[in-house]
Amino acid sequence: RIDTSGEVFTIMGKADAVEHAERAIKELIAKGYWSESFENFKEEAVAVHPSSFPDLIGKGGVVIKAMKSEFGVEVTIPEVPKNAPAGKKYKVTLAGKNENVEAAKKAINNIAMYGYDEMTHPGFGHEELDVPQWAYSFLIGKAGSELRHIQNNYKVKVNIPREHSMCQSVVCVGEKPNVERAKQYIEKLLWNAENQTKGRDKADGAADHWGQEEEEEDWMKAYMYKR
Repeated sequence: RIDTSGEVFTIMGKADAVEHAERAIKELIAKGYWSESFENFKEEAVAVHPSSFPDLIGKGGVVIKAMKSEFGVEVTIPEVPKNAPAGKKYKVTLAGKNENVEAAKKAINNIAMYGYDEMTHPGFGHEELDVPQWAYSFLIGKAGSELRHIQNNYKVKVNIPREHSMCQSVVCVGEKPNVERAKQYIEKLLWNAENQTKGRDKADGAADHWGQEEEEEDWMKAYMYKR
């Protein structure tokens, strides 16, 4: 019996049972789970760069919740210290049934590589695009406007590789029909860029009218061009 009525938990019972319960409580406090609640238990860590943590967590925690429910595992993402080395990876811990941990590990590697996994993002697909670095500025556009247009219009996410990205290609991610449409648009945009046109203005004969420019992100600045 465990008395939880006060600030201190009191465990009562036979000595071996009390000791067992104490170990379980301490593990729950330290790790958030009890290993003996899983059949064929396994705990494993996956080294992931912090730039992938937002994709692993998802908006409002939707991705990490999906991983926990779909795979039946516990997922612990560590805090990143301030002023951490730029290239340092941190251990994302998985705990649960052996085969479930292995499946979740593959999902984490897929999300770190491409930004999604089929189990957490049903119906999604991706395309890797061969975009030379000189063309990144055309893909991003003035203050990020072209990139926003593609993502908002086609309902996809376009991942442009950074120094520590697992995938060093430009990746378009989303529902499969949307990815195909976005890919065709990007290929047309790049063809125009290579043939000395000036981004979307010449690509479809339209003015820059898809929304007020937002504040540019720091990582974009290296690729910006001014139209």
